[in-house]
Amino acid sequence: MQALRQPSPRRRQGGVTLVELMVGLTLGLIISAALLLLFANASARGQDLSRAGSQIENGRYITEMFREDLRLAGFFGEISQAGAAYSQTSPCDLVPTGWNGAPFTLPSPVQGYSATDALACLANRKAGTDAIAIRRVDVVSTDPSTLPGGNSQYYVQYSYCAGALLAPRLVFGTDRSIFTLQNRACTGVNVVRAYISRIYYVADCNVCTPSSDGVPTLKRVDLVGGTLTTTALADGVDMLRFEYGFDVDGDGSPDAYLTQIGLAGPTSLWSNVVAVKAHIVTRSLDKATGANLATAQEFQLGGTPVLDVAADGYTRRAYSSAIRLVNPSSVREVQ
Repeated sequence: MQALRQPSPRRRQGGVTLVELMVGLTLGLIISAALLLLFANASARGQDLSRAGSQIENGRYITEMFREDLRLAGFFGEISQAGAAYSQTSPCDLVPTGWNGAPFTLPSPVQGYSATDALACLANRKAGTDAIAIRRVDVVSTDPSTLPGGNSQYYVQYSYCAGALLAPRLVFGTDRSIFTLQNRACTGVNVVRAYISRIYYVADCNVCTPSSDGVPTLKRVDLVGGTLTTTALADGVDMLRFEYGFDVDGDGSPDAYLTQIGLAGPTSLWSNVVAVKAHIVTRSLDKATGANLATAQEFQLGGTPVLDVAADGYTRRAYSSAIRLVNPSSVREVQ
C-alpha cells in the first residue's frame, strides 16, 4: 500500500511591524517634501529668470529708442542753420512757436525738465523723475499741393531759391496756401516737412483710469495735428534722469555735463546741448520673494543724486547711455 502523504505545515504570512510602517511613511514624507521643495525652488528660479529677462528687454528697448530719437533731434531739413537764433518754448503748447523766417529762428532741438519743473501736459507724472522734449522735422518731405484742405498738422518750408533774397528763409504753419517758397531751381514750390515735437516722461501708472494700476510706465506725448497724444511705451520704468552735455567753446563737443541749464553763459541755453546721458531704472512688474530682497537698493546714476529705494519686494536694474546729438554738434563742427 502507498503511504499517505502527510500535509505540509502552514507557512506563516510575513508582514511589517508598526514601527517599520511608521519609518517607511516618514521616509516617504521626507522624499515628497524634498521633491516639493525642489519644484518650488525651480519655479521661483524660473520666475526670477523671466522677471530679469523682462527688465533687461525693457532697458535695452528704451535705451535704443532714446538713442535713435536723440540722434535725430535738431534735424531741421537741408537749409543751413548758420546765423539762426534758437527759442526755448513750452512743448505743451497746442500752437507751437519758435519758428520764424525773419529773423531766422528755430526751436531748441532738446529741452530738459527736472523733477521740480512742472509741465501741465504730462498726466500722472511720477514724482522725482525727469522729462525731455525733442524737436525736429520729418525725414520724409511732402509736396504741399497734396496737403488736404483743413490740414491741422504743422509743416515747415524753406526757401532754396538763391534769387529770392527778400523772401523769408522759412514759413511754418498748417494752411497749405502759405507754402509758396521756391525750390533750388527757382522754378516751382519747394517741398515741406512735418514738424515733430515729443516729450518723454515717466507716469506712475500704465492704465490710469478709471483707477490707477500703480505700474510706473514710460510714456510719450506727441503733438499731432494740433492735439497732444499720450502713448505708453514701456511699463515697469521706475526712474528717468538726464545729464546734458553743453558745448561751451563752440567746437561741437560737450565741455560740461549738467542736470539742468545754468544761470548765465553758454550753459544757460538748451541750444548749446550737443550730447545727452540717459539714466533709466526698470522695475519688475510683480514682487519677488527671497532673502536677497530683504535689503534696500541704491543706484548711482552718473552725476545725478544717488537713488535710494526701500525694500519693497520689487527687483530693479539700472541702465545708462551716452548719446551724441548728431545734428547740433555737426553744425558746430563745420562752422
